[in-house]
This record gives sequence, C-alpha cells and structure tokens, in this order.
Amino acid sequence: MMTIAQTTPRQVSEETSCAPGLSPREVLVDRCCELQPQMQRRFSALLQRELHDEPHAVTGHQLSVLTYLRGQSVTMRELAKELDVGESAATAVVDRLVRQELVVRRDDPTDRRVVRLALSDTGEALVTKLHKTACQRAASLLMALSDDQLAQLVTTMEALEAAAIASEALASCDSAAQDNACEEQTR
Repeated sequence: MMTIAQTTPRQVSEETSCAPGLSPREVLVDRCCELQPQMQRRFSALLQRELHDEPHAVTGHQLSVLTYLRGQSVTMRELAKELDVGESAATAVVDRLVRQELVVRRDDPTDRRVVRLALSDTGEALVTKLHKTACQRAASLLMALSDDQLAQLVTTMEALEAAAIASEALASCDSAAQDNACEEQTR
C-alpha cells in the first residue's frame, strides 16, 4: 500500500513563502481551504464521467437534488432552502427530473394542499448505482492512505461535521433570538 508522507506544521510553514507572519495553525487552515475545493472538484469529476455513461443524463445540480431526496420526501420549499435557491429555480430542476421519471410528486397524507417530492424507483436505482460507483472511485484514491491515516481522516471529517451542525444550530438560535428581539422592539 502506498502512503503519503506526513507533513508537519513546521514543514508547511517553511514551504509557504506567501504567508509571512502566520502561525503554523493559520498556515494549515489556509492550506486546508485551498485543498478542499480542489479535492471536491476531483471527486466531482470522477462522478461526472460516470454520469455521461448513464441513459439518464443528469447535471451535477440535478444529482444534488437526487442525492438529497434519497431516503426522504420533502416539500419544494424545503428543497429550495437546502439548495439555497428560489422555489422557481428548484421547481425547474424538479420538473426536468420528473420528466425523466427520476422524481415523483406525491400528495402529503397529513395535508392535501402540500406536495412532497421523492425519488422514483428509477431515481433510487440511479442514486444507489452512482453512490456505489463514487465509493469505488474514492476507495481507489484513498488507497494512497494507510489504514491509520484513513481512520484519522474519517475521525477528522466527523469532528468537522459535528462542528458544522453545532454552528448551524447556534446560528439558528441567534437568528430566532434576533427575530424575537425585533418583534419585542416593534410592540
């Protein structure tokens, strides 16, 4: 198994000439911010190649919708919020996916005014296949890491996910508190 040489903060600091006066931690954070989008592009490129071979041609944006819908049904408003787009933009994407028979619209059993979006059987099969392919491709890239490095990467990613969830919850609480304060001021 091939392993990647570990880089210490000192090595990164010495290699980074464009960041004078930064602490070793700041240099590492900066490097992480540089690497994250590069790695995301590489992983996305692997998936895009697979998408071109599919009979259902879907874009990366459509794949985001399909992946988000996996295992759940949501309203258009919830989907638009997740995608950080307006409801009309989300509707346009969903309309194309419905025409391709990858997504279905269903009545909400608790409120017939609400329409829920879910994967069709075909959409579920496509997402499952693409997920499996993505995992296989990622596994080939992750062969560069030792078992210990891979375990450390997973632990680090889980810690970052937990921090992101906590940050979102705090921001939500702050937003709710501000809304309440604004309501109180207008009374």
